Amino acid sequence: MQDLKTEREFYDKLFSENPENEHITFGYDEIYDLAFPQAPAGLLLDLGCGTGAHTIRLARRGYSVVGAELTFPGAQAAANRLKAEKYAPLVVVADAEHLPFKPGAFHTVWASLLLHHFPVLDRLPAEIRRVTSKRIVTFEANSGNFLTWLAFNVVNPIWGLKTTTKNQRALSPDKVRSVFESLGFQRFALHFVDRGWNDRAGSFLRNAYRGITSMLPERFRANKFLLSAELSG
Repeated sequence: MQDLKTEREFYDKLFSENPENEHITFGYDEIYDLAFPQAPAGLLLDLGCGTGAHTIRLARRGYSVVGAELTFPGAQAAANRLKAEKYAPLVVVADAEHLPFKPGAFHTVWASLLLHHFPVLDRLPAEIRRVTSKRIVTFEANSGNFLTWLAFNVVNPIWGLKTTTKNQRALSPDKVRSVFESLGFQRFALHFVDRGWNDRAGSFLRNAYRGITSMLPERFRANKFLLSAELSG
């Protein structure tokens, strides 16, 4: 189970100290081009929006975005970014496993670097399914990348990482697909992408790994993956 108290305390502190914190360092638009070949035909939920890195960029694309964030400092930062650019500051403080929304309230749920915060994927996917009427898009840490797997699934649970909570584990796209397939999603689309983490720790190792694995398939090179799916009907 997720240690919710630790999760909230860690990100309360991080987002209070850095209200414009962003977890990836480049290439947002390319990710959105892959994630949204067509604009959402209704409300888009940025679930686990943090300080609004994606929320503001998706709003700039003309999408009708609502942010949901576990921590008040994160939600406040996201709302401030939206207000600064004259967008409606629709951001709520909410636990992703217990959302204050009606069933099917959102055409699309965008969950970026969220699923891997939950050691057991049961209640969260079910809650995402409850509030979604059509489509999900997940962007996650890829366990097929050896360094990502080693950091999140070996080092983190045993010793911990300064830049994460102990809740976090890298995931495989096959596991994520299986979870959402069981909830009725289909027409899956998978893309592997490599994006720098917004920290300096391990940057030498990551660059060396890219060079060593340059001839391997993308699923072993990329440190993240993008998986989308739709509900039938």
